[in-house]
Amino acid sequence: MPTVAYCPFLKEYNLYQIMGEQKRPLSEEEIRSFMSQVLQGLAHMHKNGYFHRDLKPENLLVTNNVIKIADFGLAREVSSMPPYTDYVSTRWYRAPEVLFQSSSYTPAIDMWAVGAILAELFTLCPIFPGESEIDQLYKICCVLGTPDWTIFPEATNISRLLSVSYSEILPANLSDIIPNASLEATDLIMQLCSWDPLGRPTAEQALKHPFFHVGKWVPHPLPDPFQMKQNDTAKPNLELNLWDFGREPDDCFLGLTLAVKPSVSNLGNTFVPVVFL
Repeated sequence: MPTVAYCPFLKEYNLYQIMGEQKRPLSEEEIRSFMSQVLQGLAHMHKNGYFHRDLKPENLLVTNNVIKIADFGLAREVSSMPPYTDYVSTRWYRAPEVLFQSSSYTPAIDMWAVGAILAELFTLCPIFPGESEIDQLYKICCVLGTPDWTIFPEATNISRLLSVSYSEILPANLSDIIPNASLEATDLIMQLCSWDPLGRPTAEQALKHPFFHVGKWVPHPLPDPFQMKQNDTAKPNLELNLWDFGREPDDCFLGLTLAVKPSVSNLGNTFVPVVFL
């Protein structure tokens, strides 16, 4: 007897669509709100032993200014053993260690993607729009400058294989590239988009950055999933909420393209059955 689950199809936008429809730049307050939610979701995911591996604006669903992280088809357990697949994440948001075909990487690849998305929210266009993997590395060098190659022992092999020589490129001034961003914002972007994975802040550390503690901005409160479960008296619906995950790895349903968990929301939407054999 197959197990049947139900997933609502909500009328939502993703962050890519929102940026494409913008007639004006997003305010820094709006950007702080969006990114704080993404980082809170990542902090919860990483704390529970998983990393996403394919963060991009299309995978960030937005309803009434509330962001949901979607598409966990490439997610992996932090404790899983390498080698990992080298084709992860969309190229423009792919961390250098993945571009260099490293066989082992960490949740720091998610943090690189966060930095690229944060920059894009200010400019409304990708900061590293590479047309190929090699061009992607060149675009990164044009912003960050040439890296210390000792960080990437794989880099020498791949550059020889592809007959690519990297000349010395000086880093750009990020304030010139993103003139509408505050100094706090550009500093956070530079930290998140560090060549060295060990130099990138974790999601929890990023939330403590001054960028999120300036002006009158108040972070969007996320519900306590355990309190929600205690108060859940309504019929169980299913919603794409990262913060609904429990502490057990099986709760993350990483075999699905989209993670689904019970929610207390009374959505009243049409439900489409999904059959698991």
